[in-house]
Amino acid sequence: MKKCVVIGSGLAGLTSAAYLSLNGFQVEILEASPKPGGRAYSFKDSETGSIIDNGQHIMMGCYKETLKFFNLIGARENLILQDRIKVNFVKENFNLLPLQASGLPYPLNLLSALLNYKALTFKDRLLFLKFFLSLPFVLEKDIKSLSVYDWLIEEKQNENIIKAFWEILAVGALNTNIKKASAVTFAIILKEIFFRGNKVATIIIPKLGLSETYCKNALSFIEEHNGKINFGEQVTDIKFSNEMVFEIETTKRKITEFDFVISAVPLYALEKMLPEFKSEYNFELTYSSIVSIHIWLKENHLDELFYGLIGSPVHWIFNHQEHVTLVISDAGEFVNMSNEEIFNMVATELEKYVKIAKDKIISYKVIKEKRATFIPSKEILNTRPKQRTPLQNFIIAGDWVNTGLPSTIESAVKSGRIAAQLIIG
Repeated sequence: MKKCVVIGSGLAGLTSAAYLSLNGFQVEILEASPKPGGRAYSFKDSETGSIIDNGQHIMMGCYKETLKFFNLIGARENLILQDRIKVNFVKENFNLLPLQASGLPYPLNLLSALLNYKALTFKDRLLFLKFFLSLPFVLEKDIKSLSVYDWLIEEKQNENIIKAFWEILAVGALNTNIKKASAVTFAIILKEIFFRGNKVATIIIPKLGLSETYCKNALSFIEEHNGKINFGEQVTDIKFSNEMVFEIETTKRKITEFDFVISAVPLYALEKMLPEFKSEYNFELTYSSIVSIHIWLKENHLDELFYGLIGSPVHWIFNHQEHVTLVISDAGEFVNMSNEEIFNMVATELEKYVKIAKDKIISYKVIKEKRATFIPSKEILNTRPKQRTPLQNFIIAGDWVNTGLPSTIESAVKSGRIAAQLIIG
């Protein structure tokens, strides 16, 4: 039985380990922290006792790799899946403006949703629809030098259309200012969401905390297939010779008995373990932040699972009944603010948008993920590294490798599956 060492137990690492163990490989996972999940995990809040995520994550029906992985590990029942797309956008004074697909056959249901989106004037809806219908014919070579914002302006999408829809979608999907993000990456996402059938455009939300949603299932699956997971064991050095990794040094031991190695950690962590990687690829990433604010309430009148805020620095509100989670993507201007300053700002937005007064708030917790995602700019579009490396037995995985997708759950899972497949053959 061939052995593979997987470094990291985030989504990419767990995915690769699950597929390898399913195919008869002996898998050993090395994880520096005491828990799995990487940047997508949950924990018990010490003050309230609630299970909260380090950052709220949503998925979509187009996340085919993720849904396949969840099916494999028996975690699909932990997801809430829409029948058809519905997003409750909100303007000030709790002015609900839903974008909702009708019961008509696809794609007429999506067209009706766009035509009935009341956040836009009728004239703007026509411009919106014209751009939407042109998307299948957009060629990457024609927009490769453009940012998302430049592309939208070129396609006659005015500031009102951008603020009421495109910016919310783009910043949520890319976690990047639309003046920095690559138009090509956004075009790929739009085509995948809106032109692959009814289900792919739907929103998927975990029923539970992230660790409870997939980590437990993944670990159980891997262990049931004779895999082994070592927490609190950090890789400090990866040694190679003659284009082969021959030793992995950790904080606890030296490992030499293996056939393959998968590194499923962020780029900055890989460069510490294997400094030669940076000189080999000459590749750098810049990062974007996400700030999540969990707020516990005396009473909660919100009915929907989530809301998108139009014109607010807060992009999304997720409703967990006893508490709500507010998410600020592309949060560079907020990460250096104090928690109290951030809370005061979001409390104002809560009252302004959904009429939850500050005196209804019992407690709050601010979580800052400073390197949440990389910025998918046009400059790095063709420089992301392939997963097969010059080292014959060393594969890389993670949302940052060249999956063709932005820094998402789907990108991480896809990279993990590909890494495993490169070894399985």
